[in-house]
Amino acid sequence: MSLRFIDPATGSTTGSTDLGKAVLSKATAENAELSQRILEESNWRKNYQNLFAQVAKAEFQTKNSALAIATKGLAEFESRIATDSGENLLEVIKTAWRNNKSAVVTIKIVGKGQARRWDMAQLELKQMVANHSAEPAIVSAVEDLQNLKPEQIKNDLFIALAGGAEYSPTRLWLDWGGDVAIVARARKELWKELIERARAGAGTLYVPVLASKIEKPIAALSDDELATMAGLDLIEDYEAIASWIAELARTDPRRIVLGSCAYAPGAKHIEVQAVQHCIARTITEALPKSRVVLSWLATPTDSHVVPVEFADDIATRHSQRSFFTKLRDLLFGAREHKPERFKSSEGVDYALIDPTSSMQGSSYALAKRTQRWMAYQQVASDRVVSYQVAPPATTDSVLSHRILRATYRGAPHFGLFPYETEKAVRISALLLLAKLQNPGKQLNFDVYSELAVHGGLWRSIYNPADLWRVATIRGFGGYFSKH
Repeated sequence: MSLRFIDPATGSTTGSTDLGKAVLSKATAENAELSQRILEESNWRKNYQNLFAQVAKAEFQTKNSALAIATKGLAEFESRIATDSGENLLEVIKTAWRNNKSAVVTIKIVGKGQARRWDMAQLELKQMVANHSAEPAIVSAVEDLQNLKPEQIKNDLFIALAGGAEYSPTRLWLDWGGDVAIVARARKELWKELIERARAGAGTLYVPVLASKIEKPIAALSDDELATMAGLDLIEDYEAIASWIAELARTDPRRIVLGSCAYAPGAKHIEVQAVQHCIARTITEALPKSRVVLSWLATPTDSHVVPVEFADDIATRHSQRSFFTKLRDLLFGAREHKPERFKSSEGVDYALIDPTSSMQGSSYALAKRTQRWMAYQQVASDRVVSYQVAPPATTDSVLSHRILRATYRGAPHFGLFPYETEKAVRISALLLLAKLQNPGKQLNFDVYSELAVHGGLWRSIYNPADLWRVATIRGFGGYFSKH
């Protein structure tokens, strides 16, 4: 199986650029000028970042704008993703959910280890806030977890799409005693590692195996044999995945936490996000509010609207630089960050921050924006969501790029703090756990700003475009290193 981007009026295949234009244009239909600008953009690859930023700003023009934009944009997105045979992906996944014919066998690996405590040093959390790489509410959110009983994590079944990813919280969930159903590709070494982690942990790992692959009694399978057979591919097995999750929902009465962790290069990212999105849409329509929480690992490298206090803080700290810092900034050409300030129609003051990177591309931007729109919709429907802005991290995929190695090495000199992967995963997992236990009242911007761990990007005193450039120059030695 594979996926296609189509024009729903003709059924003809389109590219990712046409898809992005169509979705953003439809989303902003009430802003005729912006909608037309998007459609007429002749140099999409060069100018898409500014257009995504203007859409972000439009999301906060009125108290209802975010929901209106999300609803129109996602409806267009859903209409333009088709299977290789031309069927609408969302309808195919909904049908697979309803069919009650699972092609997947679930094998449970029950850990025999002692549950580890979820904790993080308060001093470390406060330091993250002090260096402007995270928002203050994370401290109290993690503090509250001290009162959580170890067995309470089992109140939820965590279903992780692309749960084998380096940035996924699934491994910690198993260590903490949680139960996790993982969708990950059929890679023996990955599944072997996950099974070993589960056995050593205190939780339960739900391993999916296509029934067609099983040739001997399940009880007779060794871990090595299981690792060889395990796995589901988001693009190839989306129907099987939908039917498997439906079966888990029918047979397990607990609340389901659906985590969307998938990433892929280029237009493939849109494809994996389309599958994640359609599964999320299906599960929220099929189950009551009390039974589902949607979770995403959001990126700080998107255009965001935040309270105007961010802009005030940036201006104050920029004016307080030392003489030597000012001299260095002059030599490097690091200009002041001046977020665009604006008022909503109700008179609320906001700031638009755009730390996007052209290296990520428009497909990445579209995939991530559809996640945010889904979060808006779920909040408006009074559902609990965890849209956790996670910091830039020194993952293997990032450090495989020479330029990014240089950027990350030089970044701390200019107030941008990439986190070690283990630390980034831990804080993200802790904040997900905190959100599950204490959802609180959510407003539109609270979806992503209240507990954001942005690594300093959102509060940088330097123009974001300059920040990436000067960090790369300052850390040029990383270009030649292997890590």
